[in-house]
Amino acid sequence: MRLVQSEYVDKNLSSYENLTNFALQGMVGNLDRHSSFFEPKEYGVFRDDTRRRYVGIGIMIRKIEKGILITKVFSLGPAEKVGLQVGEFILEVEGVPVSDWELDEVSNRIKGVEDTSVKILIRTLTGEDKLISIPRRQIEISSVDEFSVDENGTGHMHLMHFTKRTGEEVREAISQMLEEGMLRLVLDLRDNSGGLLTAAIEVAEIFLPRDQLIVSIRGRKGSKFREYKADSKLEVHEFSLVTIINEGTASASEIVAGSLSVTDRAHLIGEKSFGKGSVQTIFPLQDDSGIKLTTAMYYLPDGSTIHERGLSPNVLVPCSEEEERKLRIQRNGKQNADATQFEELFGFQPIVDYQLQRAKEYLLMQDNSSMLE
Repeated sequence: MRLVQSEYVDKNLSSYENLTNFALQGMVGNLDRHSSFFEPKEYGVFRDDTRRRYVGIGIMIRKIEKGILITKVFSLGPAEKVGLQVGEFILEVEGVPVSDWELDEVSNRIKGVEDTSVKILIRTLTGEDKLISIPRRQIEISSVDEFSVDENGTGHMHLMHFTKRTGEEVREAISQMLEEGMLRLVLDLRDNSGGLLTAAIEVAEIFLPRDQLIVSIRGRKGSKFREYKADSKLEVHEFSLVTIINEGTASASEIVAGSLSVTDRAHLIGEKSFGKGSVQTIFPLQDDSGIKLTTAMYYLPDGSTIHERGLSPNVLVPCSEEEERKLRIQRNGKQNADATQFEELFGFQPIVDYQLQRAKEYLLMQDNSSMLE
């Protein structure tokens, strides 16, 4: 370290602080792909991402050929309160055109310090250019991306991640769907990369009986062994259930899907999941940096592990990368657009979600078979 610090051509780059950070990144990062060292600024971003919150105006954006498109406006956020809508375009941020910016740069310019404002030039749905000043607030992203009940009484709930509020949000969504006549549920965990273990347990115990083992954790040489069982004092829902998974279903979402599957509570439909069965512990350091370190492994109720294996669906319904890309765009993009408007914006017509369609068909067939018996 002394040699590099004194002889390297770039004096600023080879400072002791930088070299120490580089060494820590290499030491921790080479252990496995889920362990990381974070410098102070990175650690702050990581913590906010874990909590699924940030300071901004409450929109999702996408860069398409025509410009920077608003694809989602979060409920009760600052953007909704000033009237921003899905399908509008961002032309300028603080007087600077964004046409040549990458999406990350647009997002970073809109985000900022809480209780400040950002001026954005918007092209509205009617083609009018409108300058709007929008206050920045702490934005908490809901775990439940969408939920609905179809004409057959089949509910569909898409869960995007697991945070402190996920269990409460899922129960609230189920309660509303039951009021709308839901008889069965498709729990959609596609592209859910995980989150908090405690949140995953809270969701699993919504559907599993009290004292049912959900997951166990084992640390190095069998140390730190712990079992997590359903302990909910609230209502356990027993309606028919299937879970949709894909290669983006990982970690905490695999615990939920796996525990429901091996206990025969729900069949899995879709594609093989990601296969992340390791536990990471967060260690904050004195200078506001931090380490995320793999400290244990998850095991499902039957003793199996998902690590590097993933979950295999009971019913395989393939989905190509191109179809997945289009479906991700559709989830937000078609809220305020008919098929023609949608194609004008995104370059393709809305496609059929065959995995969701198959899940609903499977549930109906399952319920009808039970009635015949």
